[in-house]
Amino acid sequence: MRWTIQQLKQYCQEGFLLVPNLLSVEEVAALNTDVPRLLTGEDSSMHREHEHSGAVRQVYNSHRHVPTFRNLARHPKIVEPVQQILQNSFYIWHSKLNVKEAFEGTVWLWHQDYGYWIYDGVDSKLMSVMIFLDPATLNNGCLMVISGSHSWGRLEHNSDTTTSYKQWCIHKSVLKEKVREAEIQQITGQPGDALFFDCNLVHSSNHNLSPIPRKSLIIAYNDIDNKPRPVEKPRPDWVVSRVFEEISWPE
Repeated sequence: MRWTIQQLKQYCQEGFLLVPNLLSVEEVAALNTDVPRLLTGEDSSMHREHEHSGAVRQVYNSHRHVPTFRNLARHPKIVEPVQQILQNSFYIWHSKLNVKEAFEGTVWLWHQDYGYWIYDGVDSKLMSVMIFLDPATLNNGCLMVISGSHSWGRLEHNSDTTTSYKQWCIHKSVLKEKVREAEIQQITGQPGDALFFDCNLVHSSNHNLSPIPRKSLIIAYNDIDNKPRPVEKPRPDWVVSRVFEEISWPE
C-alpha cells in the first residue's frame, strides 16, 4: 500500500499521480450502489449543487453520512500514501461527489484548489484524491491537468459566474504566459482508478458531450496542524470541515 520512492518522486515532480485499479470491481460496485442516495436529495444532511438544467453537479460530505463512503475515506490504500505525502496525521477537509451527467455536465474552468482554500485561513498543506466511479474519457469531460504547475505556487484567481456554479478561475492572460500545450495532460481511466494531486495543481475539465456519465468522488485531506485560522467570512462546514477527526496510518 505504501508508494515506492519512484512513485513519490513522480508525484513531487508532476504534482499528481494516477494509480490504476486502486479499488476492486467489488469495491466500486458497492460505492455505486449508494450513489443514488446521494443524488436524490432525500437526505438533506448532504449539501448539493446543481446545473442550470437541474441536474446534480456536486454532493458534499457523503463520508459523514454513508458508511461505504466513510470507509473509503479511511481506506489504507488511500490514507497511507496521503500520510507519505503530507508527512503528518491529517483530517478530511471535505469530500464531494462530482457529477457530469451525460450531455449535461458542464465545464470546470482552469483553477487551483488552493486558489479557493487560501481564503479559508490555511496554508497549502492539503491534497486531494479522486476516485473514478465511471469511465473517464476524452468525450465525457475527463480531468485535464498541467504537469508540474503545482511548483508555480498559488496563482491569482478571479470570480467567474458564467457557469452554473460560481467559480474562482485563473485569468486567461496568466495561462497564456505560463501554459504550454505539451504540459496539458488528459486524465482518462476506468472505475477504481485514483488520482492523487497537490492543492496547487492547475486543473480543469470540459463539458460532457457523450452519452456516458462521469462521476468521481474527491476526498480532500488537510494536515492536522493546518486547521483553519479565523477569517472574516468563514465558509460553511460542508466545504470547510470543523470536524477534526484525526487520521493516521497505521491507526
